Amino acid sequence: MRFYEREGELEDELNRGALWAITYGDLMSYLMIFFMILFAFYSTKDITPQFMKKAVEEEFGLDTKITKKLFDPKEGIQQIAQVEISANKITINFSDPILFEPGSDRLKPSSSRHLKMLVEVFNQLPNPVQIEGHTDNRPLGKRAGFKSNWELSAARAFSVLKYFLEQGIAPEKLSAVGYGEFKPVKSNETPEGRSSNRRIEVNIIRHEI
Repeated sequence: MRFYEREGELEDELNRGALWAITYGDLMSYLMIFFMILFAFYSTKDITPQFMKKAVEEEFGLDTKITKKLFDPKEGIQQIAQVEISANKITINFSDPILFEPGSDRLKPSSSRHLKMLVEVFNQLPNPVQIEGHTDNRPLGKRAGFKSNWELSAARAFSVLKYFLEQGIAPEKLSAVGYGEFKPVKSNETPEGRSSNRRIEVNIIRHEI
């Protein structure tokens, strides 16, 4: 049996134990949400959409109207973009050539209706939004107007950011970054892989409370 010689020593010991329990509880909560999302990815077709929406609503603090715009197969952004979920963000992936013509950083006229679907979502959320530009690894032609894929990817990301600003999204929520060819999602050895790598990712970052 342990004896405590100084006054308050027992209290300090108990407080340390309580702090450990709180940290452990938070960790278990995050792991539970993480495995819920993983389960949603690998479940059957009938279960996955509802389960994923519920997990995202709980973890990211989104209401049903917002998740419908993101996940609804008939009305949501999934009609033209791939929506992916990870532990700290929701990614809306616009692959080539939905938003831009080859070698250009000017948004296509048709892209407005796609990006506008996200404006209402972002206006209702406190979450930070980061726009990422990505390209394949092929050299740009002389007519492209950019010295490197890195510059093109950054310019495209900023064009999307500028569109959201013009639509009234609060500037403090937004950031943009270009990764060029350096974060491919598939091999650049095939046309299909290069097409997947030419993309804009719009990320809703998990809002820390």
